[in-house]
Amino acid sequence: MQTAARRGPAARRRAFQWRAWVTLVLLGAATWLAVSGVVLYLAPSGRVAKTVDWRLLWLAKEQWEALHTVFGFVFLALVGLHLKYNLRSILAYLRRRAAAAARVRREAAGATLVLLLVTLAAVYGWTPVRQVMAWSEGMNAVWERWGAERGFTVVSAEEAHAEAEGAGSGGYGRLSVADLAAQEGVPLEAALRRLAQAGVGAQPADNLLALSGRTGVAPGDLAAIVRGEPVGEGD
Repeated sequence: MQTAARRGPAARRRAFQWRAWVTLVLLGAATWLAVSGVVLYLAPSGRVAKTVDWRLLWLAKEQWEALHTVFGFVFLALVGLHLKYNLRSILAYLRRRAAAAARVRREAAGATLVLLLVTLAAVYGWTPVRQVMAWSEGMNAVWERWGAERGFTVVSAEEAHAEAEGAGSGGYGRLSVADLAAQEGVPLEAALRRLAQAGVGAQPADNLLALSGRTGVAPGDLAAIVRGEPVGEGD
């Protein structure tokens, strides 16, 4: 009984195991990287995603991109911590295995060659990497049909990236109604009123591509309405 009583407080005072914590978070970050990578491979381009309001598990493509990027940095940081907490163990293991490593030179050379070939194939678009990337591009057509079947008007690449005055180098896909009004020097209330008078119900945060997809009005025409110009002029 006394021994159990002595062990209880000691167990509660056990130090936080940072090595275990790093390992678990590293595993979680790697899992999120893999999942978000697959999602982004299957996702449509930004143009189509915004036009058809594409989401998976309630998250938009931009949110999946944020997850992938953030967990990429988390993964790199935790790899550094993992090395910090386990460097002596890793070095000791390498010293013990130094003699054995000499016997796997061919295997090491083969692994290096495979990694080099995959890297070059990705950079220069060699087969079969070219086909893998083409499949991802082909998903755009699938999502465009999906959006059209649900009543969205899919904006063409030319319309999305139009270099119209006030659209900026990123095209209309980067602009909300509020952004466009500010760039054009139009009061936001006036911009919303003009859109409403044209039969386009909009909110300040609405992206022009998403608004075009919902209403069927081309982004350039939406910009013309905001400027107070007749539709089809001034693009």
